[in-house]
Amino acid sequence: MPSYNFDQDTPEKTLKELIAQYDDFLNDYASSTKAKNLAEKSWHLIDWVFNHFSTIHNLDLQNRHSIGVFRETLYPLCNSLKIMHDIANSSKHSKVDNPKGGMQEARLHIGDFHTSDWCKEDFNVSRLEIILEDGTKLYFEDEIKKVVDFWKSYFVNQLNITL
Repeated sequence: MPSYNFDQDTPEKTLKELIAQYDDFLNDYASSTKAKNLAEKSWHLIDWVFNHFSTIHNLDLQNRHSIGVFRETLYPLCNSLKIMHDIANSSKHSKVDNPKGGMQEARLHIGDFHTSDWCKEDFNVSRLEIILEDGTKLYFEDEIKKVVDFWKSYFVNQLNITL
């Protein structure tokens, strides 16, 4: 099968790219561009794993519903994937027809202090916020950390791939 991904043509390389993007994001965690790219990469990693490891998961690539079944097995392991779904699909399609994350909105909070000068937990710094339908405020950097950690663990523990 031909590759249209240059040299980024395996799930392992895709995960390493996600980790590199995440490390870069940590230096600029108020960047909505970097956040959207991370959400998309982390969400699309589901497709990479599904397509390359379907036999491990006893999934039928020919059944178009199998990817949905596979996703449903991942959500209990990492609920933050639902948030990445909504951000990734909104970024791609400008709307989300089937939201999963219970989000009301994702927004850039403009703080009084620059992120490089102050601790984000102690001062009002700019950061990316996720507001859930119940009013709960989450921070994108926390949710994407959960997803990156999940994928690292999944590759090691479920796929027996060390990075």
